[in-house]
Amino acid sequence: MEWQGFALVIGACFASAFYQVTNKKLLVKAAPADCVSTVNFLGGGALLLAVSLLWNPPQVADWVSWPGGLAWPLVATALLNIIILFGNVRALKYGDASLIQPIGATQPLLVLVPSMLILGETPNRWGYTGLALLALGTYFINFGEEVKGWECPAWLRWMGRRARYMAPWQMLLKNRGVKIALVVAACGAVSVNFDKLTTARADSFIFPPALILLFCGVVGLVKTVATNEWLKVTREHRANLISNPFIYAVTLIGFWLAFKYGNAAYVGALKRFNVPVTLFLAWLILREQNVKKRWPGAALMAIGAALLSIK
Repeated sequence: MEWQGFALVIGACFASAFYQVTNKKLLVKAAPADCVSTVNFLGGGALLLAVSLLWNPPQVADWVSWPGGLAWPLVATALLNIIILFGNVRALKYGDASLIQPIGATQPLLVLVPSMLILGETPNRWGYTGLALLALGTYFINFGEEVKGWECPAWLRWMGRRARYMAPWQMLLKNRGVKIALVVAACGAVSVNFDKLTTARADSFIFPPALILLFCGVVGLVKTVATNEWLKVTREHRANLISNPFIYAVTLIGFWLAFKYGNAAYVGALKRFNVPVTLFLAWLILREQNVKKRWPGAALMAIGAALLSIK
């Protein structure tokens, strides 16, 4: 990855971490999760569309022909992002920001196969080393979770005393937020490749995410209006929702522009640098108590992400 891509992703990671923490603050104050998401996506999509039309207008040579048209990867990533974008906020509803964000960092471990099949991209030796550190860091993040009262399930007894190393994983999988975060990571591993395809075919790094966000926002608006969730949004919620679309737009511009300077797998992996940043902000702003247990794993994940930027 070239240095411009590295700088863009790191800057976007800071914005992304702040976005996650502000979302968690809203959820702690009982704001409806899908209403928060809908405001973020509609507002962020409108901002990105305006920026695209003014400074980075699309140059689409082909919309619908198969398989080279823009519409096909755009539809694929838009549908996947309904799960990804709404799932991100819902996961925060059930778990700490300092836990959910690291769980989402498992995406680079899943993204290699889709990148090979869809884009033909493979990592170099530094990439494989970085991915190994990401896997190890993910384990240490999980190992910091509470395992008191754990009893070895019948299906793990064949491991003997070594089964205790599986305790953190089993305890984590009882957390509803973690389950959602893992589904989001799996979907993200596929969508990041379609994201890059839409960027190339539209000759615009802003136009595709603008359309995706607006699509997801409209879906969310229909759902939340039908279920009367907006009645639960208070004046305090509305005041805190104003800044989120701006932060989200800045985050996406950084991440999508980075595709011009590096492989999709590397961009997706380097985004995991937002893990230690999120942990720090979760401790500083939200006063989450388990942050200290999660730091060793977060540090390994940051090192792994840095190695992925080496050509």
